[in-house]
Amino acid sequence: MRGEEKDCVGKMLSPWCKKAKIVMIENDISVKELAKRIGMSREYTSAVLNGRSYSESAVKAISDTLNIPDSSCTLTGN
Repeated sequence: MRGEEKDCVGKMLSPWCKKAKIVMIENDISVKELAKRIGMSREYTSAVLNGRSYSESAVKAISDTLNIPDSSCTLTGN
C-alpha cells in the first residue's frame, strides 16, 4: 500500500478532474455508479477521473452526466 501512496504523490489533478470528484461527492455518486450510468468500466472511469487516461468521448459522457463543463479537462492538469 505504501508504494501506491508514493506513486500518487506530486500528481496534480486538472480542474475538470477536481470538479467531477466534488460533484460526485456532493451527490453521493460512486465511481461504480458513474461508470454504470455512462456505460464504461469502473476501472476506465476511475482512470479518466484521476487524469491517468483521456478520451474526449469519456470526458463528455462524464461531464454530461454530472452536469459540469468539459472545457477545463486536460490529461496532466498543468
